[in-house]
Amino acid sequence: MRTKNHERSSMAPFSQTRIVSSAALFAIPIMLLLLAHLLSLQFESSERLGSQVEQSYLARNEIQRMLSLHQDIEIGQRGYVVTGDPAFLAPYLAARQEVGNSINQVEERFGPRSARTQEFVRLRELSEAKLDFSKRTVQLRELGAASEAAALISSGRGKSLMVSIRSIVEQIEAAERVRLAQVTRMADEAQRSLQLFTYALLALLGALLFGAAFLNSRSMAEKNAAVRRLQDLSSRQETIFDSAKDGIIMLNASGSIESLNPAAARMYGYDEAELVRRDIGLLFEIAPDHGEVETFLKRLQRRRKGDVGRTQEFMGRRKDHSTFPSDVAVSPVPLADGMRYVAIVRDITERKHVDQMKSEFVSTVSHELRTPLTSIAGSLGLLVGGAAGQLPDTAKRLLEIAHSNSERLVRLINDILDIEKIESGNMPFEMQTVELTPLLDQAVQANRGFAERLGVSFRLEFGPADAAVLADPDRLMQVLTNLLSNAAKFSPDGGEVNISVLPLDRRFRITVADKGPGVPEEFKPRIFDKFAQADSSDTRQKGGTGLGLSIVREIVVRLGGSVSFDSKPGEGTAFHVDLPAAEPSWVEAPAPAGSAHILHVDDDRDVLKVVQSAFSGRAHVTSVTNIEEAKRALTAERFDLVILDIALPDCSGLELLPVLRSPGDSATPVVLFTAQDAGPELEEQVEAVLTKSKASLERLVEAVETLLRDAGTVSEEA
Repeated sequence: MRTKNHERSSMAPFSQTRIVSSAALFAIPIMLLLLAHLLSLQFESSERLGSQVEQSYLARNEIQRMLSLHQDIEIGQRGYVVTGDPAFLAPYLAARQEVGNSINQVEERFGPRSARTQEFVRLRELSEAKLDFSKRTVQLRELGAASEAAALISSGRGKSLMVSIRSIVEQIEAAERVRLAQVTRMADEAQRSLQLFTYALLALLGALLFGAAFLNSRSMAEKNAAVRRLQDLSSRQETIFDSAKDGIIMLNASGSIESLNPAAARMYGYDEAELVRRDIGLLFEIAPDHGEVETFLKRLQRRRKGDVGRTQEFMGRRKDHSTFPSDVAVSPVPLADGMRYVAIVRDITERKHVDQMKSEFVSTVSHELRTPLTSIAGSLGLLVGGAAGQLPDTAKRLLEIAHSNSERLVRLINDILDIEKIESGNMPFEMQTVELTPLLDQAVQANRGFAERLGVSFRLEFGPADAAVLADPDRLMQVLTNLLSNAAKFSPDGGEVNISVLPLDRRFRITVADKGPGVPEEFKPRIFDKFAQADSSDTRQKGGTGLGLSIVREIVVRLGGSVSFDSKPGEGTAFHVDLPAAEPSWVEAPAPAGSAHILHVDDDRDVLKVVQSAFSGRAHVTSVTNIEEAKRALTAERFDLVILDIALPDCSGLELLPVLRSPGDSATPVVLFTAQDAGPELEEQVEAVLTKSKASLERLVEAVETLLRDAGTVSEEA
């Protein structure tokens, strides 16, 4: 875990650097686009300014041309009137024809500006007046009235009109220069702003490029460091993998060996290359049927985290066909290309040998000690009871101490022998229906004398009258005796021990509760260990072997139950023994003679009852709750059809298929009636697949009867 945390923490800065570097690299193109856009705006602004300057120049040039045309009219008019020479009329007439168009072009050049509209109107009026005036003078001269024409010119009217026209032209030119200066100034300011913003953007872009280069350099350095760390970690793991004494085998999802370490190869007597891509069943003494390993691995993958890596004992088979005991722990390993499984194999031949030697030694010593100790305890009991006459008080007190301690030694020897029998599997268990009320009353009566010597009383709270469990009565009595004596020892003087029975779901709970000091927090995890005792002086003075609760747990587990406890300091302790209720594991629904016989395998008793009711009067239905009971039922009799659930408490229901498809026997039709959605691969293995949430009971009955008719088990009339 420390290595993983270190690797995760060392990779964190590398990931942050990559994020920042990626953000910078993403921002740089955006800033380049923005910079290009700004340069485009600056270019467009320069073009607009140039266009406006050019238009202003053309407009002023045109207005000067218009003024020049009026001057040509003035000069031609005066020359003709004074001299009478028709040559002066040529520029006069040409100017008169162009002056109107010139005024129109001036208006077009300046555009529809509201500030100049009145001036252009006035200019047009003055131009028309000037043309009319010059026309009258020329006409008078043509008619021979030269003096009148000269007098009209001398009146100053023409000059006044010309001065007015020139004044308006100057106003228009002055206003245009001012406007052009303003536009130029605004364009210059905008250009300077764009330049400043462009410089700032270039500086930021440079900083980003520098930062990206720095981060990229740092990222590469961190990446190289991470690669070195991973290489170092890989080398360490490879060294551990190669030098481990336990066998390590990597499996794929189908149970084929993908890799193994040298220890595993040596353990099974193969070369590594000989086992790669071979099925793991090759290494078992009894190879599993096809598909069983894959099913086991899939179940392992679905298990909760706390169940992963649980050790199981298997008999391994070497290349030379010799066998050896081994502990195997299998754990799922999710990888990028799919799920893999790591099997850790340990050869426990030596441990088994040592355990056997220890068991034989303990058994021999215990048996050798029990006989003389029994004689010693019996003899001391007789002396204390006065068999040898009246003894002095001092001698009697010493004999009582010796008798008490000899009895403790006998109990210790008996407990050691019991735990040894349980662990070695030599303690017989005769399972039968046990009524709890009389058994609890018998246990209370048997231990009442011991409790009274300690100043403690028992109070039995009778539970349901029909409370019964499936157990061995002698072993269950041993469990109750250990719990009652333990509760009495730890109860205060004058205290009371409560014994009660509570019905649970298909179980009964026996509770033995005292009002003692409770179990210390630091001792709770070890309370069921062998020779475990709390270290407080109050606990030590109670005596005991430290095996009682260990024996309780071992017996209860072998009875198919569980043991637990609740304890609060200063408030006492309550031990709970949960045992399976004594109800038949399978029953048959009545049906007419000659009806088909159906085996229904499902761990939900409510479903079993509902299906039984659905086939009532149609077929004999035998209902079982697990694979082991199903195998026993199949061994006892032949069934015409099997209704099978997949998710069962002990294993997958599919593990029953090889039994139903055994060579030499006709295949028994199988209907999967399960809560899980089955894939195409399952539909090919059975005759029908029905999902509980989608198929009605009528659909189940119809499918079963159809299969039975096809198999010839029932007639069409049925």
